[in-house]
Amino acid sequence: MFKCYFCQGKTEIKNVDVDFRWGNKLFVIQDVPVEICIQCGERYYSAEVSKKLDDLVKNKAKNPLNTLEVPVFNWQ
Repeated sequence: MFKCYFCQGKTEIKNVDVDFRWGNKLFVIQDVPVEICIQCGERYYSAEVSKKLDDLVKNKAKNPLNTLEVPVFNWQ
């Protein structure tokens, strides 16, 4: 546990779902251990977690556990 860079709040590790973009694709990775500020919600990813996210998307993108339909809108 450490202090948040932005608000100086305390952080704790929680397993969360992460929306991860790779190129023009969007992936959702479930149960990722992320250090999160309990005051402002800022997320901190360890080098190990960041590397594993990259590896999961590169190596398993063709065999996901599930597929979600995501609506896309234009701002204008």
